[in-house]
Amino acid sequence: MAEFLVKNILRYRIPLSVVLILTTLFFGFFLTKIQIDNDTYKAIPASLKEKIEYDKLKEEFTTSISVLCLFEFSSGTLSQKVDSVSAWSEKYRSLKYVANVSSISTMQVPVKGGFLGINSVAIIPGEHADNDTIIRARIKENREFTQLLVSDDETVFGMMINLTDTVNRTSFFKEMTALTDSINRFGNVKAYFTSEAAVSYITDISMKHDFKMLLPICFLIIALLLYRIFRRVLYVLAALLVNAFALIWTFGLMGLTNTPFSVVTSVIPIILFPIGVADAIHIIKTYILRYRENGGNIEQALISTYKEQLTPCLLTSLTTFFGFASFVFSPILWTSIFGLFTGIAVVCAYIFNVLLIPIFLSIEHGNVKSFAPENPPEEKFFGLLWNFIDTISLKTRRWVILVPVLAIFFVIGFRMVHVESNPIMMLPEENLLRKSDKFIEQHFGGTRFFSAVIRKNEEIRTVEDWKTINRISSHIESLDGVGNVTTLLPLLTRVSKLLSGEEISRPAVSMLTSSSGIFGKNYSNLLKTFLSKDRKEVRIGVTCTNDPDIKPTAIARNIELFVKDSCAGWEAVVSGQAVLTEAMSLVLINTQISSLITTFLPVVLCLILFFRSLRTGVFAVIPIIAATGFVYASMGVLGVTINLVTVIIMNTCVGIGIDYSIHFVSGYIYTRKRSSSRFQALQDTIRSKGTPILLNTLIVGIGFLILAFSGFPPVRDFGVLVFISMMVSAFFSLLMLPILIRYFGIGSAIDAKGKSL
Repeated sequence: MAEFLVKNILRYRIPLSVVLILTTLFFGFFLTKIQIDNDTYKAIPASLKEKIEYDKLKEEFTTSISVLCLFEFSSGTLSQKVDSVSAWSEKYRSLKYVANVSSISTMQVPVKGGFLGINSVAIIPGEHADNDTIIRARIKENREFTQLLVSDDETVFGMMINLTDTVNRTSFFKEMTALTDSINRFGNVKAYFTSEAAVSYITDISMKHDFKMLLPICFLIIALLLYRIFRRVLYVLAALLVNAFALIWTFGLMGLTNTPFSVVTSVIPIILFPIGVADAIHIIKTYILRYRENGGNIEQALISTYKEQLTPCLLTSLTTFFGFASFVFSPILWTSIFGLFTGIAVVCAYIFNVLLIPIFLSIEHGNVKSFAPENPPEEKFFGLLWNFIDTISLKTRRWVILVPVLAIFFVIGFRMVHVESNPIMMLPEENLLRKSDKFIEQHFGGTRFFSAVIRKNEEIRTVEDWKTINRISSHIESLDGVGNVTTLLPLLTRVSKLLSGEEISRPAVSMLTSSSGIFGKNYSNLLKTFLSKDRKEVRIGVTCTNDPDIKPTAIARNIELFVKDSCAGWEAVVSGQAVLTEAMSLVLINTQISSLITTFLPVVLCLILFFRSLRTGVFAVIPIIAATGFVYASMGVLGVTINLVTVIIMNTCVGIGIDYSIHFVSGYIYTRKRSSSRFQALQDTIRSKGTPILLNTLIVGIGFLILAFSGFPPVRDFGVLVFISMMVSAFFSLLMLPILIRYFGIGSAIDAKGKSL
């Protein structure tokens, strides 16, 4: 097979090159058609119960997507601050996709008067808009309406912006950020805003930064490392061109199929460069040795190289493919797309490695000379390391010390891992949205919002109905973790007291639930926000604190059970962004577990089939299981949370880390055939395979470590942890496999030929 493949590639290299170039240009055209979409909401599974309920909430009530703004003044009179907030309200209202804006300047309250005995007036009267004493008195006497709009010390003013359901989050928050930045240029005010919906915009910025800065840096560093290894520009170009072709085909296919591009798929190039180069390193390093052995005969050198490397490289590509392709079954759209196209990229890289490298090497035909020193300087350095590995794994039993140390580390680390359900917490500490989140929590009680929809089978129009709603609202306010609650009750209470002096009266209920719009436009918008059109559902807005120990889903279950047990004929359905994102955490955990299972099973099966030994397949995967556990524990110790990006870390570790086991076992089998004892074969394998494995590890690891400079913390965490994974995977493979093979063998006819160790 190897001989047939090499001879035909060399014979038809010109037409093969033309076909590859033309098809790459075809996919390159569709690469320009890729659409970027970092809207986290679209990544949520459509079948998720919380998403279905959230979609229904948006159908029943308007303004389900909100942005909370706060303005902190360092100076100025009360009237000046109100005027400023009023002007900014108009500017925010002019933005596209804004449904309405609520602030101290737009808030109206009911008063006695008018045809029905009730009228509405602005809290800030126009004729006294410059009188601080009157404004202060009006704010104080209407505190139930203004407590979220003005702080007690009058230094912080709030504003709620409600968006339409058709909002393009990226474009809106780009304008929102620009407007907020312009406000912050004033010397006496600091503007903050927060919304989970804004995460997609921040993510877009980070992703574009990574593509512009990190991808070229990754390309350059890998090129320099390859040149240090090969000492020939031609081989560096060959290895890098393989990746370029694979990326163009992969992303071109995304454009061709109209597949959305997100921050998760943006790491594919950083992943592919080290992976694609890894096979090139093994092929070219082996080729250099065989080239010398065959006296400069390129064809024979390639045939010998492919006989030795074609199968292990295919196996590493397959196991890496399974490591990522297992995500295809993930219910999370971003993760599923990432798994599919990373798997495609890995397969493309393998195919192009096999096809392109012989074409490049054939260019040197007739130019017979040594490519690199037979004993490069790094071999002397690595020799010390191989002596250390040799001593620990084969000559002593000091390795047993690692067992309790790792066990303790695993137990401690596993307990510290947690899932992040607040997407804002994925942003950098210095990001405006992250700072706003902390500041707003101090004044607003939290920034995680959700809604409790209270339902009844008939119209909610009686006094008893609204007393029940009041009781439910009071219960919600009393729950730990609830910052504040917003309902129609303050308005209802005020109207009731104006009409009859009672807290909740029949005339006030009738007036409030009327569909005739007697309260005017401002109140009509308010009613649409909190009362359904058929008057059978009432929405209660809940703000949950940002304490990671407070779970919105736990609060939701408490509300639903309270209504079910204490309010006959009523039911509560709790939904909203905070509940939805926390529900996603469970999906992430399930995705992590299922993807690891669907990764390890085909990987082990491939190893067993290729090595034709159950024992060998199991042994080869043991170092990766240990390395995966080490990385998972490291996540807990380092405080890295599981989120939409970091959920792919474990599979990346398995898919790439298994390569080291494969090359070591393949090298041992190749060496054992030429060795008199298992012990000697292991020593030779450690030295012959240790250097390419370590070089591979350094290139792969450094390629990922470049992500540590990303502006997006989850991507940064991903890069650092995969780097750790590569180092640990290589170390465990070089340490554990010699120990396992020394004592148990690999269960094949190869080991049976010699009994001595």
